[in-house]
Amino acid sequence: MKYELNIYELGQLLTKVTEEYKVELLSKLKLSGGWMTMTGKVDVVSVPENKVVLKGNNIITLNVSDVNCKGSLLKITGAKEGIFHIDISPTKYKEFGATGLNLNKTKINNNETKIRIDEDMIFTIREASVDSIEKIIKSI
Repeated sequence: MKYELNIYELGQLLTKVTEEYKVELLSKLKLSGGWMTMTGKVDVVSVPENKVVLKGNNIITLNVSDVNCKGSLLKITGAKEGIFHIDISPTKYKEFGATGLNLNKTKINNNETKIRIDEDMIFTIREASVDSIEKIIKSI
C-alpha cells in the first residue's frame, strides 16, 4: 500500500511503530563513486510536536544503533508543504533447499513488514503484519 504523509504524520507513525515493535533501518545515500549505507536498530528521539510545520517543528530525530555502539543520530527534515511517499509491504525472501533443486521462488513473510520512504530508507518491522501497520496509519 502506498501513502503520502507529511512530517508530523510520519513522526507519529515511526513513534507508534517503534514503541510496539522491534524496528531496524537500512538507509542509503548515493555518492558519485558508489553509496553510503547506515543500518541498525531504530529508536525515535524526537518528532514534531504538532501538525503545523514551522522551523524547529519539522524534524524527526532517530537514533540508529548497532550491537556494539551507542548509535548515530539521523534527522529527517520536512519541508513546509512537503509530502513523503511511503510504501508498506510484507518482506520477501528466497528459500534454498539442501539439495539445491528448489525452484528459487520468492516467498512472502507475512510476519514482517517493510516501510519504504522513497528508495532511500527502508524500515523493517519485526513480528508485525501489514494490516497492523495500516491500522496505525489510519489512527493518526
